[in-house]
Amino acid sequence: MPERVPNELLGSWFARSGWSKGELARLVNRRARDLGATHVATDTSRVRRWLDGEQPRDPIPRILTELFGERFGCVVTLSDLGLREPASPIAGTLTDLPWSGERTAELLAEFCRSDLILGRRGAGGGAPPLAAGAALVEPVKRWLLPAAGRVLTSDQAPMLPAPRSRAGRIQLLAEQLEEAARTFRAWDATAGGGIRRAAVVGQLYEVAELLRQAPEHSGHRLFRIAAEIALLAGEMAFDSRLQATAQRYQILALHAAMEAADRALAVGILAAMGRQQIHLKRAQDALDLLAVGRSGARGDLDPLAGSLADAVEARAFGALGFAEACQYSAERAKALHAKARGQERGGPDWLAWFTLAALLTDIGLARCDLAAREPSVAVVAVTDLEAAAGLFEREFPGHLRGRVAALAGAADARVLLGDPSAAAEHLRAATALGVRLRSRHTEERLREVAARARHRFPQDAALRELSERLREPAGTAPAGIVTTFPAQAFTRT
Repeated sequence: MPERVPNELLGSWFARSGWSKGELARLVNRRARDLGATHVATDTSRVRRWLDGEQPRDPIPRILTELFGERFGCVVTLSDLGLREPASPIAGTLTDLPWSGERTAELLAEFCRSDLILGRRGAGGGAPPLAAGAALVEPVKRWLLPAAGRVLTSDQAPMLPAPRSRAGRIQLLAEQLEEAARTFRAWDATAGGGIRRAAVVGQLYEVAELLRQAPEHSGHRLFRIAAEIALLAGEMAFDSRLQATAQRYQILALHAAMEAADRALAVGILAAMGRQQIHLKRAQDALDLLAVGRSGARGDLDPLAGSLADAVEARAFGALGFAEACQYSAERAKALHAKARGQERGGPDWLAWFTLAALLTDIGLARCDLAAREPSVAVVAVTDLEAAAGLFEREFPGHLRGRVAALAGAADARVLLGDPSAAAEHLRAATALGVRLRSRHTEERLREVAARARHRFPQDAALRELSERLREPAGTAPAGIVTTFPAQAFTRT
């Protein structure tokens, strides 16, 4: 047997984490239990063997990427840790693009089934590890922009016509599914992604099964519905901090949008992927994905979808500190949004959530990120975010998650302006609304804002109290488990 070579990459990440071998073993065991992998029983000697070069068995490699990623706030891949890729329980990865319509339906059903079974225990559907950088952007680019010219276009070969009786049944089902998708989006805006994620995944599974039964007669409409629901399933997984699961649904949604020949929806999905990359501190990846989407759309894009892409682009430029580019994208997003509002039909149903309030929130958050480098920008950021919070309250009272995001951003900007009393007021309002959401992402965001506020103004009693109330309780569930804020942690206003 060849002598093992110490895993220096894993050793480097481990040394910088500050964990002891026993702590890492306990974290792995706890996450494995949440995945339903009750056979995993790691101890300090096993961690030592990993550091000495032993390759851990599935699902431990994926658990390690998640744990180190959460520890350092970035995407950590298996290669970063010097680990081999285990056999994935879900076939079809980013590297084997493109898929056929039949393959897309098959993988949708397969992944939904896995998610419904494993997701009850926070497993995230057995998703492969997160992709980032060239491993994410290049396969998508090769698929959407191939030399042969298969791009987002509606002049693809048409589906075979269905028999009249079956066509009528499919049309009725499609109408019912479109109504269900509208209901799901309202749920997500009102209650967050955690509480009804399983219902959305279950409905997506039914759509996928319908596509599998007769893909040649399904038409673009059912694939578009599948793409919309898969996009929402990804948003809900992201809201529940299931990052790999979210990315998997986004990729599946992108395939379905391609089969539906829906340019705007494909760009919207790439925008959602970009948002996730910005959250994972991979803003350049977000810009690359959006550039692919625009090229694939060939300049023919619904104004509201274009506004969304520009708003996410502004967020990415803000995160990177590019002030002029951020400003240009923000102004373009506003202009396109105004154009969409001036049309008789403002935009597709799946973009109904992207209101003026949502746009101002995105622009305000982009400027808030810039203000960390250029404090003068904080004044404009506060204006955008407080206007967004007011619009949500007056015109979209049911969009709780958007309102909380705007209030949290406004609190962050007020901290940058040196106004602790206003920051505390916004943060208190956000936390009072937060108890009505089931969103781990929102919890995490509010805790981050509160921690920054307390660090900047350690003597402010109101901020200190809010920070203590928002502090994650000991023994809290790890990232895969969806919990709500403990109600006693907030002061209602």
